[in-house]
Amino acid sequence: MKRACVFIFMLSSLMTAVSNAQTFTPDGMKWEPAPSGHVAGKDNGPESGVSQGNGLHFAGSDCGICHNPGGKAGNFPFTVGGTLFKDKAGTQPLAGGEIILKDVTGKVISMTSNEAGNFFTYATIASDPAKGPDASSSGTWTYKAWVIYDNTVRPMVTIAPVGGMTSAPRMSCNMHHGWQGSRGSLSAGTFPTLKSYPSSGVSFKQHVLPILKNKCKACHMPGSANPVSAYGSTTFDYSGGLDLSAYTKNSKSAKGVADVVNVSSPADSGILAKAKVGSTHAGGEFMNAGDADYNAILKWIGEGAKNN
Repeated sequence: MKRACVFIFMLSSLMTAVSNAQTFTPDGMKWEPAPSGHVAGKDNGPESGVSQGNGLHFAGSDCGICHNPGGKAGNFPFTVGGTLFKDKAGTQPLAGGEIILKDVTGKVISMTSNEAGNFFTYATIASDPAKGPDASSSGTWTYKAWVIYDNTVRPMVTIAPVGGMTSAPRMSCNMHHGWQGSRGSLSAGTFPTLKSYPSSGVSFKQHVLPILKNKCKACHMPGSANPVSAYGSTTFDYSGGLDLSAYTKNSKSAKGVADVVNVSSPADSGILAKAKVGSTHAGGEFMNAGDADYNAILKWIGEGAKNN
């Protein structure tokens, strides 16, 4: 009887793991809320007890180049590391943001960014059997991520691995979320994009487009450059066919900016409603009603949403 109980428990655990792996995909985790009930920053690098520096150096650089087994900082192999900014251009580091990871087993890892915007952890991440049979390969250590700051939540739409190819046993968040890349730097909050905003005569090219590039273009870009995350035999295109880098649709997108505005009722425009805090948007929250960026777009739509 005892052996039978042990076998049933093991079988149940295996079935649970397989079930988790089947739903641990970009589409399966698309509406997963950010984990709660834990202590923010509980898995910060310094909390691990590993002797180290203060983690304030090389903000925005690819941490994984050095902080990997066998790297220049091989004694300190981060599981995950990166830098959080106020803006996609990576000009203003953001301290106090929480970066949350959740692996295929449901384990929650929480880090907070320091005064340089940097965050890192040594916490282990489980291997996802759907990514391959070698549990020792960091390419199978996958996670869903969220960034939280000032009550705004931004999920990572894809399911990312800790490592890539054999030559990349650790991939820093900065590797893909760099200021020079199409996604831009990892950012959070509802900070204004522009230094000043006109009281009238809002221009699409001078005012609205920079806001959209700062807050929306990471996902909503032309189809030819749109990030598509491969997961087994499936792909997940998270642009929704919407290109927010162009006023009108093109051959590689079903919709452009002009297709998500409502000049009759500007506040009901999809371009505003989707990005607001509290909205249902797989890409997260970017502005509050009344924020400078929100008001600029609202005014532009109210003035006829011109391609000016």
